[in-house]
Amino acid sequence: MAAAWVLTVVLSGLPMIVLAAVAGRPPASLSVWVLLGVIPLVAVAWIWPPSRPLRSYSVVMLAAFCVGYVLQPVLAASLRGAGPVLIQLLVSRTVVVLLALVLAASLVKGLGLTRHQAFVAPGDLTARTRLRWPGTQRRVSWAVVATSAALVIFALVAAAGSPASGLGATPLRDVLPWTPVILACAAFNAFGEEVIYRSGPLATVVGVVGPTQAVLLTSLWFGLAHYVGSVPDGLGGVVASGGLALLLGRAMLATRGVAWPWLVHVAIDTAVFVSIALATV
Repeated sequence: MAAAWVLTVVLSGLPMIVLAAVAGRPPASLSVWVLLGVIPLVAVAWIWPPSRPLRSYSVVMLAAFCVGYVLQPVLAASLRGAGPVLIQLLVSRTVVVLLALVLAASLVKGLGLTRHQAFVAPGDLTARTRLRWPGTQRRVSWAVVATSAALVIFALVAAAGSPASGLGATPLRDVLPWTPVILACAAFNAFGEEVIYRSGPLATVVGVVGPTQAVLLTSLWFGLAHYVGSVPDGLGGVVASGGLALLLGRAMLATRGVAWPWLVHVAIDTAVFVSIALATV
């Protein structure tokens, strides 16, 4: 459905990226203006009969936009200078987790979806992929794919973050006392993003456009969200994060749950928050 693509693109980071290039301003400073501009589009999706199947999706994507592009910058600004950077991040990620729980409850209680339909259950951790072991008919499990992906991407993100963060220049002993906070930040951020940016959108659009387009839509949105402030950023951040989203979206649909996407995401975010700790502790 073309309307789903229009809605996804308009509620993504693309309008802010384009406006920022034209106006010469940081994309984050334009989020409120973009939000005001897209509200009429969401209203049309709610009222126009052909777009009514996208009602729930439009509300979820509007919420994702508000969390990612409005709330998080506000939280970051309000917490700036209020103690160590890792504590600021832990507070902001706790808020996002609470919002994710509200969304999960809304999907189950409000829309009447089961926890598996809403992709907020752990899912089938032994589900199989379409890949087959060489020389056999046995299909590779998502446990193997997810674990391998987590290890490889963790190493890549840690390596990518090292020049900017000074990874290796600061003694690890200075960071070790912060390990519980780092792990909490990674777990909270991964859960919040998986539920708000993946479970909710997939649950509300897969029945409208089918699994392939649903994964592509959410991957495009997730990739564009990493144009600024990620490692790497720019076009590389869009491609890398979008590619990751394709993997995690497929895992979520195949296992009917959030566990494997969350665990892979935790591994990646652990590398990110270690880099932040080494740069700020």
